[in-house]
Amino acid sequence: MKPALIAAFAAVSLSLSGCATTANITTDSDPAQDFSAYRTFGWAGENPFSPLGDYPVSPLAQQQIANGIKSTLEARGYSFVADSSKADFAVSYSVGARDKTRVSEVPVADPYYRYYGTRASWRWGRGYFPAYYPSMATETVVNNYTEGTLSIDIFDVSRRAPVWHGVGTKRITTGDSEGNAQAVQQGVRDILAEFPPR
Repeated sequence: MKPALIAAFAAVSLSLSGCATTANITTDSDPAQDFSAYRTFGWAGENPFSPLGDYPVSPLAQQQIANGIKSTLEARGYSFVADSSKADFAVSYSVGARDKTRVSEVPVADPYYRYYGTRASWRWGRGYFPAYYPSMATETVVNNYTEGTLSIDIFDVSRRAPVWHGVGTKRITTGDSEGNAQAVQQGVRDILAEFPPR
């Protein structure tokens, strides 16, 4: 994928309609925190965004994610306050993309095996001439791909401590350019579906 395309859409790497794979979402939380007391939220600092990965993220993509987080939390019943010092919890987020490589060994049958292994076995059985059945060969397959990551962190304002972390990772494909705004909303909803922790 071209770096320009990744830079434009790294922020919407989760739950995009043009990609067949699903996002892998994991969360972690402070078991001592009482999340039921939360009613209001704000941003963690003037700029709650932190970049990560190999590619830059456009300001437009950053704003799309911020809007997605805000609207999702408000839909869950939390009220946004501009002054985060007066909120129950504060939110920050990170987004980006990294180039990754996966190396795997794939079994491959050579022509000798395919010809004799399939024909002779049903006639006499594989144990009749065991020396004539070579083991399956393997070949090394190298798969280069780009993985997008979106993480959301929640901090308790009164304690000034992190209390919840959610992250989603997903492969980015060239078909990720359609429905970006809707994809951002869905990706954020998928992560925040685990907040507050059950």
